[in-house]
Amino acid sequence: MKKLLFLSVIFLISFNLSAQTKVGELYFNDIDTFEDKELVLNGAGQRGNLYAVGLYLNLDIEINGPEDGVLVSEKNADMAITIKVTDGSVGCTEIRELLRGGLERATDGNSYLLENEIRDFLAIFPSEINKYDIFDILYKKDQGIFVLQNNKLIGKLNDMEFKKAFFKIWLGDNPIDVELKQELLKAYKPNPVLGKWKTYDKETGVGISIVQLYMIDKKVFGSIQQMLRQSERDAVCYKCQGQDKNQNVEGLVIIKNLKHKDGSKFVDGFFTNINDGSVNNLQIWVDEDQPDILKVKYRGGGGTHEWKRVKEPKKEVYTTKF
Repeated sequence: MKKLLFLSVIFLISFNLSAQTKVGELYFNDIDTFEDKELVLNGAGQRGNLYAVGLYLNLDIEINGPEDGVLVSEKNADMAITIKVTDGSVGCTEIRELLRGGLERATDGNSYLLENEIRDFLAIFPSEINKYDIFDILYKKDQGIFVLQNNKLIGKLNDMEFKKAFFKIWLGDNPIDVELKQELLKAYKPNPVLGKWKTYDKETGVGISIVQLYMIDKKVFGSIQQMLRQSERDAVCYKCQGQDKNQNVEGLVIIKNLKHKDGSKFVDGFFTNINDGSVNNLQIWVDEDQPDILKVKYRGGGGTHEWKRVKEPKKEVYTTKF
């Protein structure tokens, strides 16, 4: 059970196929840690030759597109804006003017209401800013804004109204760059092979198990989350090899080390057959016209197997009319 819980956590933070996203000549980590917060890159873009910027969110925030910019800006949740300076002529004065102008747009000319907070925030930035300096503006839920320069904390500011205005510089209804806003708020497209899949007996069509696919170091792994037949819930893989021998079937990692080839195809992995303990070469893929069918092919498997995606039920939202 501990193994299963660990693998589930790994899955939650391992969506993207690649470790980094390229913007111009720079790269943004697809998953990055800010202080003690691990966040996922939602989108990134560049504003001329001045700087590149990335938007990092936690997994609880769902983005459907640019129309969600205000919602994100006003949300009390962990998030971060990463700014990477790309122009050597951009100094402290330019950064402060850029932020002041953006805040004036974001507040529809009412930035004077936040003047004290703006002054405190701008005072955090150092007098000397160099090309390729990285500024992370991290917002921690209920704790405020933390400003980091090249991974070093340089200042804090705890004011929710300022936080809303700051993120609206890029995400609001009147952003400083419309195209950049669209890049930052792209609807997230997860790796199509990841998630939960229901496996079937190829001959009888009877369901066998639920398998969770996840990524570690850009390789796909899969563990049995649940055996569907009640009598097999406590089954042990006596015929498995190595460390898998005599392990409970539920929680067992049966898919290992699949490498991305192209599109949604992964190859050169290994599949453990829990019936006879054999380990065979494996490849998996998802066809574009059948996004909820995972094709699974391994040596000795009798052809291509089809697993069906297990879709999580949507949470109901209740509203009260007054």
